[in-house]
Amino acid sequence: MKEILNIGFNYNSLNTSYDFAYLITTKQQNWNIFHIHEGMEFLYVHEGSGFAIIDQKIYEMSPRTLVYFKPFQLHGTKVYMEDSSVYTRSILSFEPSQLDVYLQSFPDLKRFFHMIWKEQLCTQIISSLPKNNPIESMFKYFNINLKTYSKTKNSEEFTLFIISFLQFVKTMWPKQEQAIEAISSSNPTYIEKIMEWIEENYTKEFHLNLLSTELHLSQYYIAHLFHNATGANITEYLIARRMRQSCLLLKNSSLSVQQICHEVGLTNVSYFCKKFKEHTGKTPLKYRTSRSV
Repeated sequence: MKEILNIGFNYNSLNTSYDFAYLITTKQQNWNIFHIHEGMEFLYVHEGSGFAIIDQKIYEMSPRTLVYFKPFQLHGTKVYMEDSSVYTRSILSFEPSQLDVYLQSFPDLKRFFHMIWKEQLCTQIISSLPKNNPIESMFKYFNINLKTYSKTKNSEEFTLFIISFLQFVKTMWPKQEQAIEAISSSNPTYIEKIMEWIEENYTKEFHLNLLSTELHLSQYYIAHLFHNATGANITEYLIARRMRQSCLLLKNSSLSVQQICHEVGLTNVSYFCKKFKEHTGKTPLKYRTSRSV
């Protein structure tokens, strides 16, 4: 994995149904990631602090925090890097449809799995897990054994591993009632207000002055505030949001490329195709005919 990732569409290498990266350490200032991807992703923070941005909400991250990102969910992370600090995390990504069939014998776990996969969630983060919690031991054990198994056995071991992992996550998952209360009692930050405005208006032609007027802030201040907080500029974030929606429409509708271009707030089809290929590595038509998500 590269140490710096620009905003964009990050494909997981899901040809083997999953990706697993253990104890990735970064010793670099200004660590920023802002992207979308196809599979489910779980990020476990071993060292470092910062925040995650998920669905226009900002959540603090610290050691022993587990963060979940849904398929095709635009999200970002920013880590505070000082001279002596490091950012160490483990990342588990997988294609949910590949796992679904193995949960037939576990109806309660399957319901939980479908909830975090397909339903709108009030929270996607578990903070302040205890020291030496089961996630750390499961990740360590799986990483050790991953190197010794054949490709076929890897798949079997992963299935057993992810079932155990999900069972633990299920027991620790915050109650939705508590999450709703926490969210409703918090005041949105300016960054959240900016992202909420984009969420409501990304299908239209973008004009920074309209956002500026609604928030009663100068255009310069809005641009500076957003970049300083997220590591991306507003245009980059807007394009990534449009590309996310484009991917969903290409896979789940019969709209033409031109229609989808207009649906996501763009008028120039050539520009749309160029940006789509930059973000996904494929043309819109090739993406539409590739493996279903």
